[in-house]
Amino acid sequence: MAVDPEHVARAANDLMDHYGQAALDVAKTQAERASRAGDMPALDQALMVLTEIERHQEISSTPVT
Repeated sequence: MAVDPEHVARAANDLMDHYGQAALDVAKTQAERASRAGDMPALDQALMVLTEIERHQEISSTPVT
């Protein structure tokens, strides 16, 4: 089952809105839990959310020159 990119973006935004800078740690924890549980669909989604948060935080921290 394919993961909906809009769902991934929404989940990432929700985590960032709720946890701020700590969203990255929360997303990592979610991915680790899915991995330990062997839940591959949840792991796929968690890794996509994690990547989206990393991307957003990278863009936010890039200085404007």
